[in-house]
Amino acid sequence: MPLYICRWQNGDFSVVNARSKEHATILLDEVENADLAELFVIKDFLVNFRLKKEVDDMEEFIPVELEGFGDATGDALAERVYPVYHKAIMEYDQDWPADDTEEVPQEKFDAGRKMLSDALTTERNRNWGSKEPVLSDDEKAAELQRSALHLPKAVAEDIVKQHRRRQIVEMPPASKRPQ
Repeated sequence: MPLYICRWQNGDFSVVNARSKEHATILLDEVENADLAELFVIKDFLVNFRLKKEVDDMEEFIPVELEGFGDATGDALAERVYPVYHKAIMEYDQDWPADDTEEVPQEKFDAGRKMLSDALTTERNRNWGSKEPVLSDDEKAAELQRSALHLPKAVAEDIVKQHRRRQIVEMPPASKRPQ
């Protein structure tokens, strides 16, 4: 099954393993409406988590923290999910002294921090309102999409399909229907 990356409008991203793009959209509905996000397949994906040394949240179900991404994964995320930040960090890195013993003036450090913070703000805002949901051809599903629930197309169509199936199953036999 393909592995999908969903880059949300606010800059967050999710990773989901799904049979198809529609299935990914249905699974991602647990987070938000993926119809409004960028959704693409990633080929090589490695992420590593580290077990925490001590408990810092009594309600935490899985006591791990992100240790890092594999090289190919980090490159793919930087280039595809955060291209503005990636460009800024590459520029920042080129302008930074190669020798760790060289002291960096505070003004240069502050300018670098501002450049990266600005790039981060751009990433957070760059996709807001960039996509409109594609409404289903099925009027009942489209009505659900337009409702306050803001359901993705695949979820709305699945709900309508299940509702219709239930109606057929619960329909009394022809011999017991009122004449």
